Amino acid sequence: MKKLLESTKGAVALALTVTLFGTTAFGVEPPSTTEAVETQATEQTTPVLTYEEALEKAKKHSIDLIDLQKTNEFLEESKEDLWDATGSFTLPTYDYQKWVNDAVHGYTSAIYDTDSGMKKNKYATQVTNLMLEATLKSTFASIVENEANLELLKKAGGIEKTLYEQGQTKHRLGMISTYKLDQLKAEYEKSKKKIYQLEKSLEQMYISLNDTIGEPVDKEYIVEYDVEFEPYVLQGTLESYINAQINKDYSILLKEQAVQDAKFGTNYLAESTTNATNKLNKNSYESAKRALKAAKEEKEVAIRNAYVQLEQSEAAYEQAEADLVQAQADLKTTEVNFQAGNITKLTLEQAQLGVTKAENALDDLARAYDMQVFAFKNSSLIVGGGSGGSASSAAGSQEKSQK
Repeated sequence: MKKLLESTKGAVALALTVTLFGTTAFGVEPPSTTEAVETQATEQTTPVLTYEEALEKAKKHSIDLIDLQKTNEFLEESKEDLWDATGSFTLPTYDYQKWVNDAVHGYTSAIYDTDSGMKKNKYATQVTNLMLEATLKSTFASIVENEANLELLKKAGGIEKTLYEQGQTKHRLGMISTYKLDQLKAEYEKSKKKIYQLEKSLEQMYISLNDTIGEPVDKEYIVEYDVEFEPYVLQGTLESYINAQINKDYSILLKEQAVQDAKFGTNYLAESTTNATNKLNKNSYESAKRALKAAKEEKEVAIRNAYVQLEQSEAAYEQAEADLVQAQADLKTTEVNFQAGNITKLTLEQAQLGVTKAENALDDLARAYDMQVFAFKNSSLIVGGGSGGSASSAAGSQEKSQK
């Protein structure tokens, strides 16, 4: 009987030893030589797509940019036609009200409308280009971030699988309850669902990217998007920067052009213009001026908020750096304990996963900060002027979050 008990204890010990110490990294078998060669071959044949290459493709494929180009060509042709018809393409002064013959007003207005249309088309083209750049930056950052998260989830899923397998052994040996085993199983199943959902999200991101750059929706490539964290240094005062940005902000320039359009309509009048139309023109002019004033005020507040958010993101990045240092220190301690035989390999893998999480968080913040700086340098992309408003691109760029 004693020998039987000793034999049973030995079997239990052996089972636990195999389960707790005999697992491979993250609970998965190492790839065979054939699998490794196939993976390497796939990586070699799959083309690499950089942000610069994607942007070039997207600009050529953009329907909006094509339409704007066609509009510009039309306006250029209209300008030439007016030149041929009138012998000049000069605008009259309209700082005060002037009543002219209806025919003169007709071709002069056509000259003004063509000139104004060319300016607005130019500003719209610049805004569209910026939005396209912001969209691709956001898309590339999301893809790279989620691919890193997917790898992290797979490693975490491997650990959940190992914990569940250990739990099955412990349950058979009567060391844990069925309830505890069900919890371990639920966590493992949850990790598998997370992986599946993220894989599908990535698939959608690639489809959207292919659509943006004009490639077949099922085309595959490796996205390359490396961003270094470089703290933004403001040259001069914030006030001087705001003034400079407002003077070249395309959304403000469009508002200014709207004021000029309304001013021309108010001051350059055909003889047949009625009193009611004259009053309506004056009201439109005053309304355009108020809209411009409000837009400048909102833009100033938005730029100030954007600058504050840059400072907040810099502080968040410093904290993330500290978190990474702590995770690396914890890993070193864990490695020492593992070598001494005080902990299991699974505990070591969990510490390694902690370092990977901290590294990913740092990379995510760097990419998001780069997006913020891009919007800050191109204030046409900054929206929102109220308190607590955030700086974001018109393309829905990623907002800074402290992870």
